[in-house]
Amino acid sequence: MLPFSDPTVPSVVSIVVGGPVAGSWWGHPAGRLVYQIGEELEGDSDIQLVKLWRGKLTLVHRSLWSPLVRVGRARAPWQTTGLSEPGRLLLDFVERTRTIRSDALPTDFPAGSHAFRPALRDLERRLLVLTRSVHTTTGAHALEAESWAAWSTRVRPVRFVGSVESAQLLLENAARRLAPNSDPRRAFPWK
Repeated sequence: MLPFSDPTVPSVVSIVVGGPVAGSWWGHPAGRLVYQIGEELEGDSDIQLVKLWRGKLTLVHRSLWSPLVRVGRARAPWQTTGLSEPGRLLLDFVERTRTIRSDALPTDFPAGSHAFRPALRDLERRLLVLTRSVHTTTGAHALEAESWAAWSTRVRPVRFVGSVESAQLLLENAARRLAPNSDPRRAFPWK
């Protein structure tokens, strides 16, 4: 497990540039290299990018996919309590259709397109869906949300047989190397 960018713990950005970067890494002289490496990592079949560590984009190795899916599919109170109505509608839609893209919203989406991105970001933060940036035929970027069921069918992670709590503990233990002197539970959305 490795955050893509974080000024206080090891991250892809700090490894590439040789140290922590305060603020946006785009302005760093090695920003283009960071972007290129990020693109390569995103295409790696053993890595899944998820908003996990401190709500930041985090690279999660295949060896942790089973507990990640268990947590993502739990529908625990931290995932569902306070979810907005557009968020609930979007989650229901993604569960039914398996994926949705920001450039292909159904015209009858009740909350309208203006509510899509905030709702999607909330679902992503709560680990209720997986998201990624995709290139459109016009060369633009669009956001795609995928259900855990669709993702699991596509990549076939080993089924996790333990409890949600044990899955969370495995992820927390994997993160201990990032901040060995602090409690990693504070860095996860289920804190």
